[in-house]
Amino acid sequence: MPDSLQDHGSDRYSRYGQPQEPWFSRNAEVLFYCALGVAMSLAASWGMGRITKRLTPPVSRKSTGQSRAAGSRQIDSGQQVKAEGLLRRLASGDSAAADQILRESDSWTGSTTRTQTTDQLIANGINLPDLHLRAAAIQAQLALDGVPRNTTGFIMLERATANPSQRAWALWMLGALGNRGVDADHAAKVIGAYLDDPVVNNRAAAVNGLALVATDETIPMMLDRFRNDPSPIVQERAACGISEAGMYLPQQRMVAAGTLIGWLDDSLLTSQQKTWTIQALHDISGKSFGADAAAWRRWYDSNR
Repeated sequence: MPDSLQDHGSDRYSRYGQPQEPWFSRNAEVLFYCALGVAMSLAASWGMGRITKRLTPPVSRKSTGQSRAAGSRQIDSGQQVKAEGLLRRLASGDSAAADQILRESDSWTGSTTRTQTTDQLIANGINLPDLHLRAAAIQAQLALDGVPRNTTGFIMLERATANPSQRAWALWMLGALGNRGVDADHAAKVIGAYLDDPVVNNRAAAVNGLALVATDETIPMMLDRFRNDPSPIVQERAACGISEAGMYLPQQRMVAAGTLIGWLDDSLLTSQQKTWTIQALHDISGKSFGADAAAWRRWYDSNR
């Protein structure tokens, strides 16, 4: 798509002396696509001001000496097909498939692997409204990535956080492991140690991991990252985890809402943070009071 349009035929004749069509007619198609691009850019700019509510699967685990065993494991094609079939049912909202994944996915570990298909299906699953379905997607992710749901898996992930090329992956997966019953408090502490990591993507992965652990103790940590992290990327991830994504229960999100309402009148928040605060409150409550702090306080007092 050209950056600008210029009329090089203002005399309406070609260099061969033949009359040309009017400039607008000759460039109608180009103008159409330029207008479309402008419209898309405006839409994207508007969208950047809103919370991206989806949680995505972790980045792929990089190949290192620590992961050679995972890379060389033998994939059971029949088990892989069965796993993908269950994930398709899960992505469509099938609670029976979720039950089966929660019962059987531990046995997939070491004999299945993640693919573009499984990544897409799990991305759908972890963003369904039902936390039971999300839990099944999270547990499936652990199995497909070869992480056993036990102390051995925890140690493997904790060690992986020390490797810069694996850190973002390991922080997300530690959150998943903690959510699925393996030392959630310890997982939150390990993840929390990377909330000040110099790499923005690692801090964002840590925030996503905390949203998966979703213990009461992680709520102040998430609120702190929303308010105080210097990166809008991390702020947005924290707002998303508090309000919509991750594994927090409704009553836990209400706890966060009380703090968010108190920040509506805070002059130290950026305009973008205030926009995200209002959107987070809307996602938690289903209400639309905009920046009216008094209305939000009345709603909160009547519902807590």
